[in-house]
Amino acid sequence: MGTKKLISILLAALAVFLLLTGCSGKNAAEFRTEDGIDLDLTKLSGTMVYAEVFNMRYEPDDYYGKVIRMEGYFSAYQNPNTGEYYYNCVVPDATACCSQGIQFFLRDDLSYPEDFPENGATVTVVGTFEKNDQNLYMCSLADCTMELAAEE
Repeated sequence: MGTKKLISILLAALAVFLLLTGCSGKNAAEFRTEDGIDLDLTKLSGTMVYAEVFNMRYEPDDYYGKVIRMEGYFSAYQNPNTGEYYYNCVVPDATACCSQGIQFFLRDDLSYPEDFPENGATVTVVGTFEKNDQNLYMCSLADCTMELAAEE
């Protein structure tokens, strides 16, 4: 057998091995951290966070019941018809041209705007991903805690 043919066979075998071992069959929603967080988006790159939030919003079934930690920009919106406030953690894509967010409900009974950061402040929220019939994407983070990001 010639050297070129042997090298080609070895490279093909290596490619097949890498292809099979690189795909564990798990998505990010199937991993749990030591502190009880099922999905810690703060450990991912900006591109991966944006992609994972996209998955959470458009394919939510894998995420329901999971404890999620995410960092993003705080956004409050007041419904002009009801006066009710809605709070969101918004993440931009890598180029900051697009953004998407997850609505969250805080564990503590706080008053807006006194007890909240300004819109656009970086926050970290931790809560349980649940179905929510009150918004377009039918999902939100419930029983959340919220912290302001440390200033750099």
